[in-house]
Amino acid sequence: MSFKYKSFVSQFISFFLLFIIIIISVNTSPICLSSQPRPVTLELLVSVDLPKTGDDKKEPLLSGLDFLPDGRLVAVDNNNMKCIILNEQLQRLGTPYKFKGSPICVVCVSHDTLCVTISGQEVCLLSVSTDNTISLTREINTTSMFFSICCMSPSNMVVSTYDDPRPLRMISVDGVESDFDHFLTFPMKKYEVDESRCTYVQSKNTLVLTDRLAHTVYLYDTLNRTSRAVTNENIQEPRGACPGPGDTVLVCSKDKHSIVHLTINGKILGTYPVDMKGPYSICMSKDGTRLVVSNNCKGVKKLQLYKISPAMS
Repeated sequence: MSFKYKSFVSQFISFFLLFIIIIISVNTSPICLSSQPRPVTLELLVSVDLPKTGDDKKEPLLSGLDFLPDGRLVAVDNNNMKCIILNEQLQRLGTPYKFKGSPICVVCVSHDTLCVTISGQEVCLLSVSTDNTISLTREINTTSMFFSICCMSPSNMVVSTYDDPRPLRMISVDGVESDFDHFLTFPMKKYEVDESRCTYVQSKNTLVLTDRLAHTVYLYDTLNRTSRAVTNENIQEPRGACPGPGDTVLVCSKDKHSIVHLTINGKILGTYPVDMKGPYSICMSKDGTRLVVSNNCKGVKKLQLYKISPAMS
């Protein structure tokens, strides 16, 4: 066997082994197909009706929901001006905090800190203790009227507005307001109260705006400065929205009595009916295993807890 032939065989074997290693590494890589956005299934775990209780003057309207990192649920009752803590059985814990005005939306900005938008031009920072005591930390007067609120980073939040030409703005935990880059093409109109809501998918730098009357969900890539408008027969009067599993978005479709599941690119992954009329507010637990939904319709107000699981392929 000549030297040139031996060299060729050696190179061929080396190339073949390298090819096998690449194939194995691709098949075992964490960025395989299983990490792509997938449909989910929702299993109803707990459902409670929300009648008037105690000193309530009206039927509760849970207009804002969010989970604390330890799994407790926070809700703000717009009709009765309260902030409530609930456990995994949706039972109230401690004594509700009473606001001076009507709370609209709430977001947990740390393990024990809440930020609440108040009707008018105000944001309240609240602290929550391990024994479910809620205390006012700070009141912030704002120049715009804020509706929904969500976290953009540990120190900054995104808010939707009403009666303002800027439908989306930002505010820091220190109360500093700011605006988005003008390259982001927001709808050129002023929204009225309860016509739009927002959320933010932090891992994908994606801002979400729901337009109730246009039956549209707007998705904005704040890093690449691109946007898209999503319409679908299943998106009818979209209301609250929240980040979903695997960097997706979950949106309440009020008139379809369902939750619509989207990718950040606007692909519809699924539509999941819920056992209530007019789903209104929504949030997912920090570990991505539970989903809470409240509604807003004439008649019985409900609060429901669902288990989220990947759909069987």
